[in-house]
Amino acid sequence: MNITHTSWLLIPLAIFVGAVIPVQGALLSKLGPLLNHPIQATLVSYIGGTFGCVLILAISRSSYPSMGELLAIDWRLYTAGFLGVIFVSGMLYLMPVVGVANMLAAAIVGQLVASILVDHFGLLGGMRVSISPSRVFGVVLLFIGLYFIQRKTL
Repeated sequence: MNITHTSWLLIPLAIFVGAVIPVQGALLSKLGPLLNHPIQATLVSYIGGTFGCVLILAISRSSYPSMGELLAIDWRLYTAGFLGVIFVSGMLYLMPVVGVANMLAAAIVGQLVASILVDHFGLLGGMRVSISPSRVFGVVLLFIGLYFIQRKTL
C-alpha cells in the first residue's frame, strides 16, 4: 500500500488530532473526582462532545440526521459509542493512577496492535492490508517505546 502525497500532507493534522487526547485525559482525570462515579464524568464528557457536534453542524450549516435516518442505522454501529465509553472511562480511571503518558503509550500500543489485526483480516468490511515484516517490526518498536516511557529512570 502506497501513501499518496496528499496523505503525507494530512499527517500533521493527524498528529494534532492525536495531541488533543492527552489534554482530554488530563481534563477527565480532574473531572472524575468531582463527581460521584467515573461514569458520571464520562457522561459529562459526552454531553460536551454532543454540544460540540451540534455546534459544528450548525456552523457548517449541515443538517441533523432525521429520526428515520437514526432508526435505519444497524444497531451494531451504535456500539462504536459504547466502545468510546470504555476508552474514555478507562482514561478517567487509569490516568490519575499511571499518568497521562503511560496510559496513552499503552493505549496506542493496544490500538495499533488491534488495528493491524483489523487490517489483516479486513474486519468490519475494512480494506485488507496483510501483516508484513515491517508492520511486525513497528509493533516491536512500539513495545520498546512503551517500555522506555513506563520506565522511571534511564
